[in-house]
Amino acid sequence: MPIYRGDGGSGDASTDAYASQVATHAQTATTKANEAAASATAAANEATTFNNSLGAAATTLSAGASATASYNSSTKVFTLGIPTGATGATGSTGSQGATGPQGATGAQGPQGATGATGPQGATGAAGSDGSDGSDGATGSQGATGPQGATGATGATGAAGADGAGVAAGGSTGQALVKTDGTNYNTQWATVLTANQTITLSGAVTGSGTTSITTTLSTVDGGTY
Repeated sequence: MPIYRGDGGSGDASTDAYASQVATHAQTATTKANEAAASATAAANEATTFNNSLGAAATTLSAGASATASYNSSTKVFTLGIPTGATGATGSTGSQGATGPQGATGAQGPQGATGATGPQGATGAAGSDGSDGSDGATGSQGATGPQGATGATGATGAAGADGAGVAAGGSTGQALVKTDGTNYNTQWATVLTANQTITLSGAVTGSGTTSITTTLSTVDGGTY
């Protein structure tokens, strides 16, 4: 079987190998080379993907703050914090520019309010009296016009004050009697009833025949 002489040349027997072993090593080297190429391709693709998804953002910080930088591995975004610069000094006022051309006339404004009334002028001299005209003939009286419609009913007037009622009080056997000629001047008084005893007190004096006559009629619903 053919053999391979090592790096030492044809006279170096220490590295002799069979051709089959050389083929095996060559195949292994080829496989490793292919794996290395695939890894390089994957790395290149991953680098391209990373570059395509990489983003950046900026935030404004207050004046005098320190600048910041952060990276979010989930979103692949770099965030930079940039402080606000100090306000610069006010520059000098520039020279006045040339006067521009006159603009077009604007629309007419609304009419102003009416001014106050001026003082009354002096009264003029009276004119001469005109001549009297002749009296015209008296016209005939016109016909009576039709009667107008009945007007609406007026509103009801306010209620008057309550009249005087029966006087309060009184007891059994009493009735209201007039005390004088004025309306509603009454009082409760005891009236005679059947079988009532009348007592006369004091002396009864006089000359001649003295008599007392009492007539009772229609007392308590009967005649006596």
